[in-house]
Formats: sequence, structure tokens, C-alpha cells
Amino acid sequence: MTLVTATLAAVILGDSMLYNVLPAQVQAFQVPVGLVGVLLSANRFVRLASNPLAAWAFRRFGLVKPLVASVVVAVATTAAYGVGQGFAVLLVARLLWGVCFSVLRLGGYLVVLEEGGEHSLGRLMGFFRGGWRAGSVIGVLAGGIMFDLTGRTTSFLAVAAVGLLGLPAALALGRRPQGSAAPVAVGQGGADPDGAAHQSQGQPQTGWGATDAPAPEMNVGSRRKLLVVNFTSFVLYFTIGGLVVTTLGLLLAQRLGPGATIAAAMGGIATLNGILLAVRHLADVAAPYLGHLGDRLGREQVLATSVAICLAATLLLAYPVVIGVTLAMVLVAFVATSAALTTLDAMAGRLAPVHRRAQVMSRYATWQDVGAAAGPLLGYALLSVMSLGMVYLGGAALLAAALASLVIVFRAHPFSQ
Repeated sequence: MTLVTATLAAVILGDSMLYNVLPAQVQAFQVPVGLVGVLLSANRFVRLASNPLAAWAFRRFGLVKPLVASVVVAVATTAAYGVGQGFAVLLVARLLWGVCFSVLRLGGYLVVLEEGGEHSLGRLMGFFRGGWRAGSVIGVLAGGIMFDLTGRTTSFLAVAAVGLLGLPAALALGRRPQGSAAPVAVGQGGADPDGAAHQSQGQPQTGWGATDAPAPEMNVGSRRKLLVVNFTSFVLYFTIGGLVVTTLGLLLAQRLGPGATIAAAMGGIATLNGILLAVRHLADVAAPYLGHLGDRLGREQVLATSVAICLAATLLLAYPVVIGVTLAMVLVAFVATSAALTTLDAMAGRLAPVHRRAQVMSRYATWQDVGAAAGPLLGYALLSVMSLGMVYLGGAALLAAALASLVIVFRAHPFSQ
């Protein structure tokens, strides 16, 4: 698991760096300002198609070959950010990175599911999530500094060279001992505690579904639970990860005024917004501990409580409450979102039959990507016909629907033991 986490953390540096420097230094990339958003979102939209492609690749070629190929292509995309000229070249690089991320993320999920046990799955999913988010934080901070000091070409080529460190980590995955940990949710032709059906005795027990042997379908109850998990993941990515994160600066400008400063000295709205968004990334770095809470206290209860906190925060954003109270609640919601998403990763993996892990987890990832891509687009489109407060109320309604589905299907109640 450490190897696959290190692989993704190494190659995600270039993507995270681009999010920082492209909007601020757009003239260095020779791209029209109006097309910056297209470049930054293209990798998310292509994942709607590349997630199932990643599942097919793991079934067809096993674990190592798709990961190694993705590392090589991902490093090439980072280099292209530094030497490529014009919108078309950068767009192709962003699309290729989206495909690579689909493979690397799904590979990480499958390795965690193979190595994790029932009482450690949330912590291990959190380790994977937190590890790649740590790479994102380093890419944003160190990449920005390098860009300012050395310029576009040198900085991105240097980051691409660091990304090559993911290659030996990916290759080492093929040499690790397998079967040292009991695969998650394996049985002898029966069902796990969540109701998922599994392979009968004698079927090969691989963690990434490298066999094409048919697997039994999940029963109705298990499919209903998986649908709720997918929907909740979509809602969190849409509302908190997409809508709230991308409109927080606009909200601060509306509430505080465009010339406002923090404590009359520390900085303006951009500084405050940057601090808030940095806390969001740091919350993801704490995901191993947050996932451990789910393992220990019960995933359903932790998830329901986290969604309820996000709902309360979104409602506060919709109304003119004291801004300090609102922002404090938003910070709590960022931590709750990280806890919820880590818990959802574990729940989706727990529900996936062993020989359908690749398909189930790729669909789960696609729900996330749809939410992350649609949140900002739909949110800003609605701002032309309604207020920001009404947009937040729409997001709160989605969170309420997700919470209700958790209560009904999982019988999970927020803030309960």
C-alpha cells in the first residue's frame, strides 16, 4: 500500500503545481485567459470515460503494467506543461493526465482492498487518500516557489524528474508478497456482513480482478447500499468539493467587501480564502486518523455525522450569519468532508465482491468525478438567475437527501454511538 501511495504522490505534483501557477501566470503558457478553466477541468471530464477503461486495463493486464504505463505518461504530461506551446498541446496533456489519474487512483483502491482487513480498511483508505493529498500540498507550495525562482520550463521539468521516482515504486508492486493480508470481504460462496455475494470456493482470490471469470451479482440489499454510497459521494464532491470550495472567495467578497482586510494588516480576501482552502487540503492529510475513527466507532455513524455537519455548514453559508461563525463552521465541514469521503472509500470497497472490485470502484470513482466537475459549472451557471444564498440552499437540499438515504438504508443516525 505504501508503494502505490508513493507512486501517486510522486506523479501528482505536476498537476497540483499547474492549478497554482496557470491562473496566476497565464501569460507564461500562451493560453487565452478564457480557456484556463477548460484546461483545469478537462482532466476531470475525461475521467468519466477513463474510469471504466482503467477497470478493463487491470482485468486485462493485471496490476503493475497499467500503473507503470500511467507513471510514464503522467511524467510526460508534467514535462509538457513546461515545454508545450499553446492551448492544444496543454489540452492533450490534461486529458492524458486524467486517464493516468483514473488508473493510479483505482490501482490504489484495489491494493488497499487486497491488503486491508475489516478493522483497518478505513485507516488504510485514509493513508492512501492522505498520502496523495500530501503530494498535492507539496506540489502547490514547492512548485509555486520553483516557478517563481526558475521559470516555467525548468520548474516543470524538475517536477517531472521527481515524478520519475514513482516508477521504481510501481515496479516494486510486482515483487511484493501477496496474500499476506486477508482480502476484504472474501467468503466461500456466501455473503459478507453487508450482504455482498462473493466467489465460491476454488475461485482465484485476486484483489484487482485480473481474471475474467464471471462473478455472482450482488443481492438487492447490497446494491441499494452501494447506490447510497455512490450518491453520497457525488453529493459531497458536488456541494463541498465543487460548489463551496469554488465560490468561497465570491462569498467573502460579498460579505466583507472587495477591499476588506484581515485584522487590518494580515492580508485581504485572497489571503483568507487561501488559508481556508489550505485547511481543506490539510484535513485530507489527516485522513488516516479520520478513517480509523470509522473503523473504531462504526463507519455508518461517522458518515452520517459528517454529512450532518456539512449540511449545517452549507445552511450557514446560505444565510447572513456572523461571518466568523460561518467560516469556523466551514473549516469544521472540511474536516468532516475528509472523514466522510475516507469512510465512503472503505464502505464502497467493503460492498464490492472480490471479482468485481475493479468495476465497482471505477463506478464509485466516476460518481465522484461527476460531482467534482458539475459542482462549479452548475453553481456558477445558476448564479446568473439566482443569488449565491439560493445556490447554497440547493446544495444543502442535496446533502439533506444524502443524509436521509443513509438513515433509511443504513439506519445510521448522526451523533449517535
